[in-house]
Amino acid sequence: MQFTNQALIQFKKLIIDSEEVTAGIRFFTTPGCCTPLLQMEISKNPIAGDIVVETGGVTFYVTPEADNILSDITIDFSGETFTSRKN
Repeated sequence: MQFTNQALIQFKKLIIDSEEVTAGIRFFTTPGCCTPLLQMEISKNPIAGDIVVETGGVTFYVTPEADNILSDITIDFSGETFTSRKN
């Protein structure tokens, strides 16, 4: 899991705007039509089983299923949305 500087800046902004300064970004999956869908939310703490990763001053909580999806992905922020690309 890798992030561009723009993505990290936006994640920091989301956490600051949430007023939960000690929070992190949690990645998890939900059932999809054909494959799991990757989701994210602001979370104060990891949930049991989450992998905790700190990158560029941002704490990420990642479920094992989401980690499998993100393992060879770079997350970027462009315009008004997060995007991803395979490494």
